Amino acid sequence: MDDMQISLTGRIAYDPKFWAADDDKPPMWSALVEVAGPPTPGRHGTYVPTRRVEVIAHGLDAIRASESYHVGHVITVQGRDLIARAYETKDRHNRPIVRGVIQVVAQTLAMSTRYDPVHQQPGAWPPASSPRLAQGAATPVMEEDQVEAVSTA
Repeated sequence: MDDMQISLTGRIAYDPKFWAADDDKPPMWSALVEVAGPPTPGRHGTYVPTRRVEVIAHGLDAIRASESYHVGHVITVQGRDLIARAYETKDRHNRPIVRGVIQVVAQTLAMSTRYDPVHQQPGAWPPASSPRLAQGAATPVMEEDQVEAVSTA
């Protein structure tokens, strides 16, 4: 039974890792996703903290994720499990430190183009790649063009 449902959208922070299937283990994909936390009051006004969540996928989802998602991609994850985990590692000075991570086991992964930056630039209408223009059709007459033609006559 899947009582806990998790949904998050964030940017992949580092190169995802992929482990191929081995004996009785399914393939696995892991990525560290940076997610914007809730607005938090601070000393100098409100800020939005960044949370890091490790996303894990298994099986066919892991294979597709390894082929599709890379550093910088914004992905949306729907998961079914939330695991807090701590591990010991070494810092730059070879001293042992304990790190913590939150893992989400993904049920669904998708590219999230909705949150990618939009670049606006002036352009001609209709665009040069329009199917109508590619077939040699005349440009459509806009209502504003007719009003200008009447007022100048």
